[in-house]
Amino acid sequence: MNNLLQADQINAHFSKAAKSYEQGARLQREVAFDALRFLATQQHGTLLDLGCGPGWFHHNLSSHCDHLVALDLSAAMLQQAERHGIANEFIQADAAAIPLPEHSVDTVFSSLMLQWCADPAAVFAEIARVLKPGGRFVLTTLVEESMFEFQQAWRLSGQVPPTLQFSPVADYLQSARKQGLPCHAQQKTFQLFFPDVFTLAREFKLIGANYTGLKPAAIPGLAGRAYWQRFADAYQRNLTTQGLPLSYQVLFIFGQMPGEPN
Repeated sequence: MNNLLQADQINAHFSKAAKSYEQGARLQREVAFDALRFLATQQHGTLLDLGCGPGWFHHNLSSHCDHLVALDLSAAMLQQAERHGIANEFIQADAAAIPLPEHSVDTVFSSLMLQWCADPAAVFAEIARVLKPGGRFVLTTLVEESMFEFQQAWRLSGQVPPTLQFSPVADYLQSARKQGLPCHAQQKTFQLFFPDVFTLAREFKLIGANYTGLKPAAIPGLAGRAYWQRFADAYQRNLTTQGLPLSYQVLFIFGQMPGEPN
């Protein structure tokens, strides 16, 4: 599968979820609010929300800048973001090809977008290019061992798990530094709980993450139901008093470009 086709597929899935995204974005909310601690409290100038989604977080970002730029691959997501009426600019583009001039942005914020990018190095290079001297960046992404309960359940059910390739922490950090981002990092575990696997599947669909491969309905008839039931039974082994867990390993990447801010 080439990168263009992969980007098109991801775009299609998240575009379909544009109107429902905010209903299912529990993890996205927790991570984005946690990432705020890495933003300068008195930051001004232009802030780029890279992979802005439906713009639900713009109210929080607007207090960290004078000019908010929203960029997303999905036109449908940007349409939802525009309805909030907070960002000053809306740009439909790939994060690996940001249509902004060099040294034009004071802050780049991007939460849980990098794991969907075919070429994170290109994204890091673009962030380094558009940031001003002294500019800050705060990025979050899923890394290795995320959703291990999900993949384990596929294996326990005797089936090949969907392809979920979350990169190791070292790969992200080496790539970011190689592309000119002097970064620091913290890793944190986030855990969500669900009453059953059907609710888990619905939440995936609400945010467009059924792209991960949770598609038992693709197998018709009795075979499809048996396929799904084996997975559900295997996942049930993880049941706790809080429900069925789904764990995510989140990497926070943050730092400041060399030089003095303007």
